[in-house]
Amino acid sequence: MLALLLSLHTLGRSLAMASAELLAVPGAAGRAGGGGGGVSPGVGTEAREALERVLPVLRRALGHAVRADTAPALRAALSEVFRLVEEAWGMPAVGRDVAKVLCDVIRLEGGLDLLLSLLYTAELETKCQAGKLLEQILVAENRDRIARIGLGVILNLAKERDIPQLAQSLSGILEHMFKHTEETCFQLISDGGLDTILYWCRWTDPAVLRHCAMALANCAMYGGQANQRLMIEKKAAEWLFPLAFSKDDELIRLHACLAITVLATNKEIEKEVERSGTLALVEPFIASLDPEQFACRMLGSSDNIQGRTAQDLQRLVPLLDSSRLEAQCIAAFYLCTEAAIKARQKKTQIFSEIGATQSLKRIVCYSTSSTTSSLAKKVLRLIGEEVPRRILPTVPNWKSCEVQTWLQQIGFNKYCQRFLDHQVDGDILLRLTEEELQQDLGMDSSITRKRFFRELTELKTFANYSTCDRSNLADWLGSIEPKFRQYTYNLLTCGIDRNFLHRVTEQQLQEDCHIHTGFHRVRILTAARETLHSPITLQTATNGTDVFISYRRSTGSQLASLLKVHLQLHGFSVFIDVEKLEAGKFEDKLIQSVLSARNFVLVLSPNALDKCMEDPECKDWVHKEIVTALNSGKNIVPVTDHFEWPDPETLPKDMRAVLKFNGIMWSHEYQEATIDKIIRFLQGRSSRDSSAGSENGLDCLHSLGQS
Repeated sequence: MLALLLSLHTLGRSLAMASAELLAVPGAAGRAGGGGGGVSPGVGTEAREALERVLPVLRRALGHAVRADTAPALRAALSEVFRLVEEAWGMPAVGRDVAKVLCDVIRLEGGLDLLLSLLYTAELETKCQAGKLLEQILVAENRDRIARIGLGVILNLAKERDIPQLAQSLSGILEHMFKHTEETCFQLISDGGLDTILYWCRWTDPAVLRHCAMALANCAMYGGQANQRLMIEKKAAEWLFPLAFSKDDELIRLHACLAITVLATNKEIEKEVERSGTLALVEPFIASLDPEQFACRMLGSSDNIQGRTAQDLQRLVPLLDSSRLEAQCIAAFYLCTEAAIKARQKKTQIFSEIGATQSLKRIVCYSTSSTTSSLAKKVLRLIGEEVPRRILPTVPNWKSCEVQTWLQQIGFNKYCQRFLDHQVDGDILLRLTEEELQQDLGMDSSITRKRFFRELTELKTFANYSTCDRSNLADWLGSIEPKFRQYTYNLLTCGIDRNFLHRVTEQQLQEDCHIHTGFHRVRILTAARETLHSPITLQTATNGTDVFISYRRSTGSQLASLLKVHLQLHGFSVFIDVEKLEAGKFEDKLIQSVLSARNFVLVLSPNALDKCMEDPECKDWVHKEIVTALNSGKNIVPVTDHFEWPDPETLPKDMRAVLKFNGIMWSHEYQEATIDKIIRFLQGRSSRDSSAGSENGLDCLHSLGQS
């Protein structure tokens, strides 16, 4: 409440001062007298013409909004401003430039402060109109102003989270504000903004879910490690699962996958992220997409036609350089879609400016993922860069000719003959010292040697040592710090493996293994000794999950994913097959998952059993899962969602018994109450026991969510 009062106090002062602010942005200068263009010379011709046409109309609409004496007149004026801004964002080539100027004008002429005032004082319809416009104008400078004077208003409004028409714009406002600063992210998390976003993750409105996914991605990317830890404590990783699992909107899935991947690159919370199960959805989803088709869909959307800014894209570069394959994969895909957009805008130089080009080339050379490597190649072609050849990863086995190829690729052609004369192969290359490089191979310049060792370190880091590394020392070193993989061959050639490493001294690491950085030696030895003394947990074959969720992907995936999250947050271990694999060795694995689970939750969504009706050979997956659960005596809990129970005679005999179980009717309005009821069945009350409750037992409960 104090934050809100302070915000309103500051807002009142700013409204009084707004008219005194100078319009000091390109293209927004007022007209002097009757002549002159009134648009900054720095603006391109097309943008200048658009601004000269639009700015007078915008100023009139703003004036009408300020002077409006009735609510309908005010809403009409706001609607006109919204139309002008929306049309500006939709201009293919110059939309960002034009819209930026309009957003600045709205702020500098008091429109932004007016919107904040309306969000606090107006009736619902006007409040929704103001929120809709505010969402459209949150460029960087306007986010700054909101953070300074209006964050309390936004956070207070976020408490009204059960109003669907307000949720669409408010979720969009929060999405933008989560990319402001780490301090703003912390305030949004501390004062309930993140809680509201996570609450909306259980809704079904695509517009709200899209904003939620992007808000969580922004918070992960811009919030810093401390706020990422808070996201984990708030169970954001779990609530990202239904967003990443959504089959209806690829943009929701993409940003949910981006959010979970960014969280996974934080070593401090990596294990918690992996336990959520959401991370496993990333690579299969990205592999299913065509980036150019995805870019075309984005170009057809007014929200995404401009693509992302350089500042946004620069946040993806650390993902390209991450040791996690999911991070490399999603960053390469995102940049591929952006490259298609920027190529049409003739702005491909942005990729060199943000430092992405070299990282993409590194992926092409070294990545073990064909999907990621293919995406990186597409980006490089789209932006007109040379695509390097893939480097054979088994460097210890290289012959002299392969060393020659690598030298040419990194730009050291001048020294090829010297290396060839000395028959430098992969083994010698990995053990080269600076003295040998200077005296034997004639690399006299110290700067040139630094450049060479930079490339050699990268090669050592990404090399495959499997032919000589039986204890998998390389991956263990990489788990401490990805760049520590460079020391693998030094250790192996000294006869050191993972089982012996804890006996090595720091002096031996320095003198024999040539690990010259003291801090690296300490970290490696500390990790080796911790591994030696850490308890080993053995998983037995009898360990199963608490719940197996069976569902029809075409109609039941959204509910299945919600059930998974709710049950996990209540302490249950849950198995849900995310891909519905068709055949082969996965069949036994899936059936074994049913057998090892203690409970079987059957999601009965519309038409969920239709494919079972003409399946006498039990080839349909849902049919197969139900029969397995019945034959093994599992506690079966059907959860229905707009499901019509079929005539038993229409189903195969081997699964008809499932109709004898009492179904629990799912309600989006009463999610917590429904989950409580499901948990009662899971904790020992058989769903055959009608006293446990019927499908219609929720009528008297208060609404907990969206209608």
